[in-house]
Amino acid sequence: MSTFPRPVRAVVLAAGQGKRMKSALPKVLHPVLGKEILARVLDAIDALNPEHIHIVTGHGSDQVNAYLQRNPPRAPWSTHLQQPQLGTGHALAQVAPSLNDFNGTLLVAPADSPLLSGKTLSALAGLHFADNCAATLLSAVVDNPRNYGRVIRDKTGQVCAIVEDKDATPEQREIREINAAIYCLEWPALKPGLSDLKNDNKQGEYYLTDLIAWSTERKMKVGGSVANDPDEVEGINSRLELSEAWRRMREHTLTKLALESGVTIVDPASTWIAPEVRIGKDTTILPGCYIMGDVEIGEDCVIGPSTQINGPARVGSGTRVMQSLISGSTVGANARIGPFAHIRDGADISDQCRIGNFVEIKKSTIAQKTNVSHLSYIGDASLGSGVNIGAGTITANYDKLSGKKSRTVIGDDSSTGSNSVLVAPVVIGQNAMVAAGTVVTRDVPDDALAVGRARQDNKASWVSTRTKRVGSEVGKA
Repeated sequence: MSTFPRPVRAVVLAAGQGKRMKSALPKVLHPVLGKEILARVLDAIDALNPEHIHIVTGHGSDQVNAYLQRNPPRAPWSTHLQQPQLGTGHALAQVAPSLNDFNGTLLVAPADSPLLSGKTLSALAGLHFADNCAATLLSAVVDNPRNYGRVIRDKTGQVCAIVEDKDATPEQREIREINAAIYCLEWPALKPGLSDLKNDNKQGEYYLTDLIAWSTERKMKVGGSVANDPDEVEGINSRLELSEAWRRMREHTLTKLALESGVTIVDPASTWIAPEVRIGKDTTILPGCYIMGDVEIGEDCVIGPSTQINGPARVGSGTRVMQSLISGSTVGANARIGPFAHIRDGADISDQCRIGNFVEIKKSTIAQKTNVSHLSYIGDASLGSGVNIGAGTITANYDKLSGKKSRTVIGDDSSTGSNSVLVAPVVIGQNAMVAAGTVVTRDVPDDALAVGRARQDNKASWVSTRTKRVGSEVGKA
């Protein structure tokens, strides 16, 4: 439920082609720190609790629509095709027929500003309502205005117009306050302005920015909210700008973790952590880590070096993860993971477990104080507490002919010897043992030893006899 005095809807402009990206993928679907640009903009808009989000699509609309179906915004939403793309004013006009019964405030924002925050949008809306404006724009003061539109203010400091860079005079190009292309607009008060927009400019487009001058001419109050951080309003139009967005978001995230969460980042230049990640105090992140998505790491952990964690994932307090990959899985407290472990696809590892070098765990639950230390594969399995898995043990869980995967169950305090193969479906009872080199094809009872290998036969003097025979054969040759 919105806390603002009038209903709020959002219009997100996602129709642009992004020619300089040189990509078959619409630019708004390129990721920044593991999350698509469009998704990050929608996350920021969620802070306003809009009653509906109207998303204007154009270039790559099929891809954008498919993405939204898989990853819908929290608020009710709809898409509106802009074809051809004739400017931002023309984009809003495509939404206008869906606003016939709407009486409230429109937040209009581009879909290519991944660093935009809900806090900044809330400040914009708050100023808009507090000053009872007909239109309020978001701006930023930058050192290099580049190609951005300039905000024109009158002698009293009130916003009166926006001039696009290509249409600006040399004096206007010296202005450092730029338009962020984000607005709060009263509807339907500004609806007539859409019909009055002209395309008599160097781009031949209908600029939404002209609504500001249109409002001023009609003595409507226009406000301006200056963003505290200019990085938030940076749009993405090229691969270089995309990489710069990655870098800036990383810097913001690492600074916040260090200052607000008490996390030690040993080498920020080689560490990539998404803003969604939550890390407890006194945790140390070593160089070369890449942590993305819905990830929560507890207190007093050591992560890295060279570790990747992809959400959704949880790592408990006091756990050490070294040179490993964790994806879509949970690791408990005071566990030891790695080096070179791969934990994936819903693995659930409890407290005080040890998952060692070159071990893969997939779709398995492992109870506390269990060790899988060396060169093993545990897939589609349930391991009890206090289990010890010998080096080279694998769960043979897949039947290629049927395409079926079956489970292996190992009871508490059991163990397997090195190079064991557990052919699922199979149950190893509690306190049971599997001898080294055994292929287990039948259930093993509690407290039993399973041995399934050829009996050893020692041939006396075989080596010396064989050596003499080979030597004589070589001599004859």
